[in-house]
Amino acid sequence: MSDLHAPTSPPLVAPGGLLARIRPSNPHGAEPTEPVSGWFMFIYFFAQVAAWVGILTPVVVTIALRVSEITTAAERATQLGYVLSVGAFGCMVAAPIAGTLSDRTTSRWGRRRPHIVAGGAFLLLGLTIIAFSPNMWLLGLGWLICQVGSQFNQAAMNAILPDVVPEGQRGRMSGLLGLSATLAMMLGTWVTQYTTGSTIAMFLVPWLLIPIGYGLLLAVFPDTPADRATVGRFRAKDLALSFWINPVRYPDFSFALLSRLLVFVGTAFLTTYQAYFLSDHLNVSTSELASFVFFSTTVTAVITVFISITGGWLSDRLSRRKPFVGVAALIVSAGLVLIGTSDTFNQFIVGAAVTSLGQGLYYSVDIAVAAAVIPKDEGAAKAMGVFQIANSLPQSLAPAIAPLFLAIGGTGQNYQAVFFAGVVFAILGALALLPVRGVK
Repeated sequence: MSDLHAPTSPPLVAPGGLLARIRPSNPHGAEPTEPVSGWFMFIYFFAQVAAWVGILTPVVVTIALRVSEITTAAERATQLGYVLSVGAFGCMVAAPIAGTLSDRTTSRWGRRRPHIVAGGAFLLLGLTIIAFSPNMWLLGLGWLICQVGSQFNQAAMNAILPDVVPEGQRGRMSGLLGLSATLAMMLGTWVTQYTTGSTIAMFLVPWLLIPIGYGLLLAVFPDTPADRATVGRFRAKDLALSFWINPVRYPDFSFALLSRLLVFVGTAFLTTYQAYFLSDHLNVSTSELASFVFFSTTVTAVITVFISITGGWLSDRLSRRKPFVGVAALIVSAGLVLIGTSDTFNQFIVGAAVTSLGQGLYYSVDIAVAAAVIPKDEGAAKAMGVFQIANSLPQSLAPAIAPLFLAIGGTGQNYQAVFFAGVVFAILGALALLPVRGVK
C-alpha cells in the first residue's frame, strides 16, 4: 500500500490546483496518513462508474435481451442463468490471480496501471464477441472474457483505496465507490433505450466511457512498480496461493468476505431478474421493457446516491461500520418482500426504492470494512482481489442457483420465491459480520 507523505514534491497540477499531492504508492505497505483531495475522490469514483457501466449494463438488461434473441421464451430464464454462471467461474479464478499479479508487477508503469488497462481491453473483446455471437455457447465465452477483464480492473482499482486513502476518509470514499455501481446501472439502462435497435451498439456503446475514466485516473494516480527484491521470483505455488487467505489467521477478513458475498447474492436476484419479472409477471411489453428498467434504475440510483454519501459521512463521524450493515440488510429484506409480492408496477417501484435505500446504506461502509480488515502482509491487491469475488461472483452465482427457486410450483417462473430467497441471504449476510472484531 502507499505511504502518503507530506507534500514535498510538486503537486500533480499547478499550484492551487485541484488534485491531491499524492506521492507514488509505497510497495512496502505503510498505512496512508495524508488526506486525499475531493477531486481525487471524484476522479477515482468516476473511473469506477465507467468500469461498472461496461460490465453491469449487460447484467441488468442487455444480456437478457440478447438471450431472448437467441433462445425461446420458455428457456430464456434458465439459459440466462447458465450463461451468467459461466461468469462465476471467471470471477473465482481471475480475481485473486489478478490481485496477486498486481501486487507483484514490476513494470515501469507501476503495479496497478497495467492491469487496469488490460482489464478494459479484455472487457471490450468479450462484449464484441457477445454482440456477434450466433449461439449460446459463443455468448457464454464472451461473458467469461468480460468477467475476467472486469476482475483485472477491480483487483487493481480496489487496491487504490488502501494504497492512498487514510482511514478517516474511507467511509466517504467507500460510499462513493459503492454508489458507483448503482449510478452505472442507471447510465447503462438509459443508454440502452437508444441502442436496442443495434446489437453492436447495445453492447459496445456503454464501454466507451472506460477510456475517459481510466485516462483521468491513471493521470492522477502515479503508481510505482513493486520492488523486485521484495516480491522475489514468481513460482507456480504463488499462483495457487492467490486464492488463499488463511481464515483462521485472518478471521475478520473471512467474516467480512462472507458477509459481503451473502448480501450481494440477495440483491443480485433483483438486478438479474427484474427484466424478466417485469415482462413475465407484470406483463410489460418487450418494446417498453428498456424504458421501464431505466425508470426503475433511475429511482433506485437517486436514493442510493444520497444514502451512500450520507451514510459514508455519518460512518466516518461516528467511527462505526457494523451497525450500518445490520440496518442495511433489514431494509434490503423489506424491499425484496415488497417486490416479491407486487402485482403492479407501482408496488414494484416502491419495493425497488426500499431495496436501494438498504443497498445505499450498505455500500456506504462495506469497502471501508474491507480496507480495515485486509491482511497487511498478504498484499493489498491480492486481498482486495479475493474480496472482489464477493462483489462479482453474486452477479453470476445468483442466476446459477435461481433455477432452484424458479422451479418451485412447477412453472419455472416463480420469481416470488427468488426474491424471498434474497431476503434470507441478506439477513445471513448481516449476521456474518457480527464476529468481526477489527471493525466497530
